[in-house]
Amino acid sequence: MKIQTKLFILLLTGLLSVVGNLALADEAIDTSLSKAMLLEPLAVNINTASAEEMAESLKGIGIKTAEAIVTFRNDEGLFTSPEAIMAVKGIGDFTFEVNKDVIMVE
Repeated sequence: MKIQTKLFILLLTGLLSVVGNLALADEAIDTSLSKAMLLEPLAVNINTASAEEMAESLKGIGIKTAEAIVTFRNDEGLFTSPEAIMAVKGIGDFTFEVNKDVIMVE
């Protein structure tokens, strides 16, 4: 086999190895980001968030309950603490406990 052919095969093998490793690294990054998004939800400010944002960010709170939170906020004023969300009909101890680490008020 000529030296040019050997060099071509060597170069091609190296290139395929690099491409394969890049694909694996890309997949690992996607998996890590997905896990991070599941494990660390973003904090939601219940004094400024829309119903849609709250329904997306808070576990166990659908759009109807999120709309009730916004209505309560508009009628009663801003929440003074994360615990104050329990005054909204449909938000009990369990729902608050599940979400207390992501609820913020500012």
